[in-house]
Amino acid sequence: MNMTCLKIALRKWSSVVIVSYLLVPSLLVASERFPLGILGAHGEVEPGSSLITIVSIQKGSPADQAALQLNDRISGIAGTPFNPHTKKVDDGGSGPQRSLGEFLDLTASKTSPDDRKFQLDIFRGEEEKNLALQITCQVPMRPQVLESEGKKRLQTQAANQLRETISPKGYWDSPVGLTGDRVLTAWATIALIASGRQQDLAVAEIAQRWLTGPQQQSWIPDNPLEKGPDNLGNWAITSTVIALVEYCGGNPDKDLQTVLERNCNALNSRMDPTGLFGHDVVPGYNKKGFNVINTLSHLAWAMGEKAKIPIDKKIWDLSIEQIRRSIDPNGGVRYWTLKNTGTGDASPRTSSMALALGLRKSDEKMLDRLSSYLDQYNSRTREAHAVGSLGMILAPAALWRHDKEAYQRFVSEWRWYLALMQDHKGEIHYIGGKGNNGGDSYLGKNRIACIIALMILSPPDEELILFKN
Repeated sequence: MNMTCLKIALRKWSSVVIVSYLLVPSLLVASERFPLGILGAHGEVEPGSSLITIVSIQKGSPADQAALQLNDRISGIAGTPFNPHTKKVDDGGSGPQRSLGEFLDLTASKTSPDDRKFQLDIFRGEEEKNLALQITCQVPMRPQVLESEGKKRLQTQAANQLRETISPKGYWDSPVGLTGDRVLTAWATIALIASGRQQDLAVAEIAQRWLTGPQQQSWIPDNPLEKGPDNLGNWAITSTVIALVEYCGGNPDKDLQTVLERNCNALNSRMDPTGLFGHDVVPGYNKKGFNVINTLSHLAWAMGEKAKIPIDKKIWDLSIEQIRRSIDPNGGVRYWTLKNTGTGDASPRTSSMALALGLRKSDEKMLDRLSSYLDQYNSRTREAHAVGSLGMILAPAALWRHDKEAYQRFVSEWRWYLALMQDHKGEIHYIGGKGNNGGDSYLGKNRIACIIALMILSPPDEELILFKN
């Protein structure tokens, strides 16, 4: 595929994501490539295999200094083999990813340089000529990611990377045009506000000005049933509301309140009379709907209400009825109201709806069901249709508000992930899910990784309305 075709395919995301999948077959396969943390390399795992195949090595990294080579296959550590990687979403990172991540997190925290040396078991060469070797690695010292110092270090690095990557025009540019720019900029703004540092808040202020758009209309036409520039999507409208309410702390000035009203009213107008949404102005998938836009709209409306934007009760009730009909017996929100469609990718929908209910202090029974799903199935949080990042961004907030112990279980589950996303220099890299990660590609993976890191670790600091109960 030439670059022109690829660019066309990517830009389709701002209207209907599925179209671009047909043009970019590589986006359909599971993302099995991931960073190897403080080793300073990237590897690849395959379902059913316990091997990590080396696909890239950073110059001067611990992996490079240990003479690890491309196509080496790491089979274990110091004689202990990894368990196989699986396709099962409920296995999470169990297997090579979890084993390596948790081992490196612990080993790097040791004070003595000798205690930070270890043996990697590898296979080298063609399959029929495999050499089984042990190579010695040594990693620099770094505190464990869930300890106070390690947590603060990761939060600082994530915020720094976000600040350094904002464009001179005051927004984060995605590969797919205006809708992607707005989604990425909104969540980056929210993440920087979550950090609470003055230098981060200063950049968030610049970004929120950009989010209000030309003439403070957020690019929304006077008739919101027109798509607007670049097929302005509901993904952008919902995230913009959340970011702007967080920026003003629920106390907008007159101009910002007008912007928020325009965005919330656009969502009201774009829902059809039966409570269905789509990517933009047409209900999705032959009018089967698109529940993630319903749940994100509920979150946007609930946040708008914090800023004194009234909720249209009829609209809210119509939309929430779609969600009630879509809740699986296990408590997850399905893709559609259709039964037996599964909840393996339910975390973004479930967490955004849980946050909306928590913010309004409404329907405690439904909130309990959704929150129980997020806790019980926390190992599948990074799985979603295309935009797995949203579950990782929103579920920690939903769990923190509802059940502090469930939040702690969540961060313990994802310790390996937080350890592996940081290389030997502290730079943060993206780790995808086991399914379709195309939507995260459209936003810019490493910037999304920074947002995820901040949103996982920041709830106890309670700098966001999303975090405060």
